[in-house]
Amino acid sequence: MTTTESTKTTGATVAPARIALSGVHKRFGALEVLKGVDIGVEPGEVVVLIGASGSGKSTLLRIMCDLERADSGEVWVNGVPLHDRKRAPEIFGHVGMVFQQFNLFPHKTALGNVTLALLKVRKLTRAEAEERGRAALARVGLADKATAYPAQLSGGQQQRVAIARALAMDPAIMFFDEPTSALDPELVGEVTGVMRALAEDGMTMVVVTHEMRFAKDTADRAVFMDGGVVLEQGPPEQVFGNPAEARTQQFLHRVLDT
Repeated sequence: MTTTESTKTTGATVAPARIALSGVHKRFGALEVLKGVDIGVEPGEVVVLIGASGSGKSTLLRIMCDLERADSGEVWVNGVPLHDRKRAPEIFGHVGMVFQQFNLFPHKTALGNVTLALLKVRKLTRAEAEERGRAALARVGLADKATAYPAQLSGGQQQRVAIARALAMDPAIMFFDEPTSALDPELVGEVTGVMRALAEDGMTMVVVTHEMRFAKDTADRAVFMDGGVVLEQGPPEQVFGNPAEARTQQFLHRVLDT
């Protein structure tokens, strides 16, 4: 696959793939982290990347959103060839990224954090930015927390502000790298609940996660990575219920404690 030729057909409409990777390799020094990965993500699809630590999941995600560069191979995101470094900046502002850590400015309110990029990057007026920012906070259930500072918010609320910040830019794709790993267990549900709502709204999403219940219930496709390759992928009911690979079975047995 050398272009965005992967498609999803609905009636007579054929939409280009949101993401298409072909033969992607990545090395950090002597360690080869990705070993020729081929993967595509269709518009509106929710893909979860699962696997043990060190399997290459987060590196693959970071390459998709141009936080890391592949050493070789082709990477297309939202129709832009990221392997063409002159064109790669075209995706800026069109993809949203949510990290493990919330990365909020402590001296700014929730609304201030959400509107900052709208003011500085999109050059909206303050009134326009605040209108969009309040709408994004409402979308994640935090309309009443616009004037709160990060220190006044729980971890789950801070992560939802981070999601609102990304959503305010109106991205075509949302990337999540272990968005619940820094949260207390009782706060995980409020973040995955927002992510489920985004999935129901048709947002294209790629999620690195250890939240297997979320992966099973929400994803359109589960991708199991091991040793820098995609070892197995398919509908969650197949990957979780009847995995074909012994390594997938071993991993799921351990994480699901069955």
